[in-house]
Amino acid sequence: MLNILWAATSNNSKTGNVPTAWVGPTREEARASCAGCPLLDKGCYAHSGTPLAALASIRRAFDKGRDYTLKAALKGARRSARMVRYTAIGDGGRVPTTVADGIVSAVKAAGLDLVGYTHHWREQPVADAWRGRLMASCDNVTEADAALAAGWRVAVVLPANSGDTVTPGGRTVKVCPAIKTDGRITCNDCRLCDGSKRGPVIGFPAHGNQTKAADIGAAV
Repeated sequence: MLNILWAATSNNSKTGNVPTAWVGPTREEARASCAGCPLLDKGCYAHSGTPLAALASIRRAFDKGRDYTLKAALKGARRSARMVRYTAIGDGGRVPTTVADGIVSAVKAAGLDLVGYTHHWREQPVADAWRGRLMASCDNVTEADAALAAGWRVAVVLPANSGDTVTPGGRTVKVCPAIKTDGRITCNDCRLCDGSKRGPVIGFPAHGNQTKAADIGAAV
């Protein structure tokens, strides 16, 4: 069973100040949730960048008794929040369907959109829980076509500095507006990555301190 911690606010300038889920509370638990992802040690920004420091801070507060339940996060959300991010670190795809149902129901009851991704989209239990709710996280445009054929909305890693493009199957790929506008549009403004809604494939040009490694996979 995954341990999901829910923070009411976020300092992430790309997403905006929105309730955010973290798989944890330890780094080891967060990494274990991503087992099987090819980017885990070869280009994952979350596990090699600043989110690790944020997770450590959350863990310290958690150990001191701070309430990181979804109920508390939704209650403490800013009025400007229009979405909940699932997740900042770790892959929340492998929770039971009943847990996924509860998350979706609570977020929708709060009048918010759920925005998140899972690399485990090929696994049937994950598809049963999250298809039509989260985005399938794909490592290249060929894989994106496979996820689309399986009925998922899709987010895909693109080579660094890429613009809008198409998949080999001819599906439109739009670069994330938050990246394209250098943060002038936040995820909270955009919410194109709400997997319950129709929309294009969303492309994320490789970034972070392992851009070269991620670039190689994205070019396949």
